[in-house]
Amino acid sequence: MKRIHLFLALVLATLTLGLAPSARAQRWDWNSEAAGAQFRSFDVFLNDHPKIAKKLWDKPQRVNDPGFLNGNKELKQWLEDHPLAAQAFHDDPVGFMEREGHFRSYGVVSEVGGEWRDELARFDGFLDVHPDIRHDLLRKPELVDRGSYLDRHPDLREFLYRHPGLREDLQEHPREFMEHEAHFGRSM
Repeated sequence: MKRIHLFLALVLATLTLGLAPSARAQRWDWNSEAAGAQFRSFDVFLNDHPKIAKKLWDKPQRVNDPGFLNGNKELKQWLEDHPLAAQAFHDDPVGFMEREGHFRSYGVVSEVGGEWRDELARFDGFLDVHPDIRHDLLRKPELVDRGSYLDRHPDLREFLYRHPGLREDLQEHPREFMEHEAHFGRSM
């Protein structure tokens, strides 16, 4: 009788361990609205805590180091406040940070969806007609904040004036924006 109980306990333990990863996967859907909201929150956290961000970008596995978490109480608190994201981060720190980097580069635009894609398509068309500006901005995106550059390129100044949302995104995140534009241009 003891052998049957032991056997059943082993079978149950095996099944439980075998189901744990799939149960975790069901709780965290990388493409869900909740994941997008948590990435936006994590992105804000990283922007507000650049020293922690640098350490995590350098070595994402630090998220599993209790000493690191105890020394970075803000991160520890963020993880406690976002348990599903925390579990995904703990399970795959490198993958989580890679996805965060992708979100940082491209996720900002998903908040406004199709409208933003239309604006980006217009900008891509503008740059197709002005290859010299595309070349300059891909090389040095911060030129969009320089009045002297805009003075030499009145067509760009006018385009940005007519598209204030796009101008704001481009000025706030010039490098990420132009990386996204280059990706958008290749995908068309």
